[in-house]
Amino acid sequence: MSLRVFILGNLCEGNHHPYDIKKMLKSDNLEDVQKINDGRLYYNFEVLLKQGFIEKIEVTREENRPEKTTYGITDAGRKVLEEEIYAAFKNFKDVKSLYSSTVFLKHADPVKLAFLIEEAIEKLQAAKKRIVEDWNPLKHRTPLNVHLIQEHSLSYMELEISWLKKLLAYVRGELTEL
Repeated sequence: MSLRVFILGNLCEGNHHPYDIKKMLKSDNLEDVQKINDGRLYYNFEVLLKQGFIEKIEVTREENRPEKTTYGITDAGRKVLEEEIYAAFKNFKDVKSLYSSTVFLKHADPVKLAFLIEEAIEKLQAAKKRIVEDWNPLKHRTPLNVHLIQEHSLSYMELEISWLKKLLAYVRGELTEL
C-alpha cells in the first residue's frame, strides 16, 4: 500500500492535517496493512510539499500546543495521484500493494484501469502456469511438507487472481454485490 497515494487521495477529498490522515488509516481498517509512525507520515507530507504536489492551506496555533498545518492538493498532485494509481497496477506485486490505489479508483480512467488489471491477471496466471509446469516433474520425489508449501503458494495465487477479477468487474461497472 502506498502512503503517498493514500495522502494524495484523501487530499483530493478535502484539506487535511497529517494527523487526520493517520486517523483515516485507522478508521478504514488499513492501519494493519500500512504501519505508520508520525515521523514517516510527516516526512511524506514534507516531500509532497517540496515536490509541489500539496500546499499549505492554513496554519493555526493554539495556546500551549504546536502549530497545526492543514494541507490541500495541487493540480500537479492530482495528476501524480492518477499516475501513481496506474503505476501500482502496472507494477503489480500483490493485492495488498493495491489497497490505497483501490480506495481512490475514482481518480483514474476506468478504461485504462481495466486494461492494467487485465494485464496483472494475465501475468499472475502465466506465473502460476510456469510454477505448475516446473513443479510437475519434481512433485513425485518431493517430501510432503514441500507439497504443503506448493499448495499454499498456488492457493494464494488463485485467491489473488480471483480478487483481481472482482476488481476488474467493479471497474467495468459489472459488480453489483459481493
